[in-house]
Amino acid sequence: MNKMLSVIRYTFMSNFNMKSFKVMTVVLAIIVSIVINLPAIINAFSSSDVKVEKVGIFQAQSDLGTKLQQYYEAQKTPKISIVMLPDAGSAAANDAYGKEQIKQKEIVGYMEVSSELVGGFPKVIYKSEASTLETGIRTELSIALQGLKTNSVLKDISPEQLAMIQTPVSVESVQVKATTTEAGAGRSEAEMMVAFGLVYAMLFLIYMSVISYGNTIATMITQEKSSRVMELLITSSNPTQQMFGKIFGVCLMGIVQIVILILVAIGNMLLPHNQTIIKDMNIDFSTIPSDLIVYFVIFYLGGFFIYAMIAAGVGSLVSRIEEVAQAIMPIMFLVMAGFFIAIFGLRSPEAPFVVAMSYVPFFSPLIMFLRIGISNPAWWEIATSIGILAISIVLMGWLSAKIYRTGVLMYGKRPSIKELRKAMKSM
Repeated sequence: MNKMLSVIRYTFMSNFNMKSFKVMTVVLAIIVSIVINLPAIINAFSSSDVKVEKVGIFQAQSDLGTKLQQYYEAQKTPKISIVMLPDAGSAAANDAYGKEQIKQKEIVGYMEVSSELVGGFPKVIYKSEASTLETGIRTELSIALQGLKTNSVLKDISPEQLAMIQTPVSVESVQVKATTTEAGAGRSEAEMMVAFGLVYAMLFLIYMSVISYGNTIATMITQEKSSRVMELLITSSNPTQQMFGKIFGVCLMGIVQIVILILVAIGNMLLPHNQTIIKDMNIDFSTIPSDLIVYFVIFYLGGFFIYAMIAAGVGSLVSRIEEVAQAIMPIMFLVMAGFFIAIFGLRSPEAPFVVAMSYVPFFSPLIMFLRIGISNPAWWEIATSIGILAISIVLMGWLSAKIYRTGVLMYGKRPSIKELRKAMKSM
């Protein structure tokens, strides 16, 4: 045990003190800070330069121009400014004048109010140089005109009644558990938003951890083999202790890096401008269920260890660093497959295929946690998935230890499966 602790300590400190680890941690911290502050950054650049489009309307055609002006002036951040155009005397003259105003960049377009009524309201034609597929201004005008039409139809009712009619109907979404009669079971919309965020974080954490730390473990073992340091290490400690020591050491390094990034994220979210945005989005982190955090830790560690065991075994089979990337490619494909299945599962967490994949140990750290976060799997489903994952980690650890003991002293060409099986049986 003391020897394994020494390997853990050595692995952790040697990697922790590496310049690449520190640079990567700083880069990731900067990325996390930018992502969290992105809404505030966008607001800072957009709020100072709010573009208001000028749209013309001919005065003599209708009183809609005055009403539209009042409508947009009452808005806090109007996107359109109504410009009253003088009537030129005829439709053709008005068209010519409107086009000239567009040419002079005085307006982006102009409206013609037809005498034809559609649903008791004058038909409006918007003309501009923009493609008819660009519906931004047209949509804005449609919303404004719909509001004016509603007000004209309801003009005889009191302001209080009008306010009641215009108040949006509130529909709150709450998730329930159909399999239980327990009061309060399920999650509210705010809780689901936070859980959704945790699921996304889990997906990217496992994906990045396996790619980064799995490669670190395999490369570390291969470097020791290529420099013949492994021959000295084998004589000083048990190969199994070495393998698990390296895995636990790299795991500790990963946990330290994740804790640093979490602290950076919390520090950024506590900034006043981000607190305002979080409040506006109705996000309350106090609603995070404690069991979800526990499952987060369980499945992260489970996912890390099962892939780390494979990486250690694979790393012991190659003798040159140039071969590591090719050797661990199947591991990358596995984690990528789990990642893409999980992305699909975000929309359909209870689809039969997603449910089946949540029991496969290579995918369950991603997919079962996804199901726990955004749906309601039964307790026995969670327990079964964790049990299969735990048994798979033990079996994979046993198999990888066998491969490691055999492979670390095999130099030259990569051993065949037959040679590897023969060497493992002789131990």
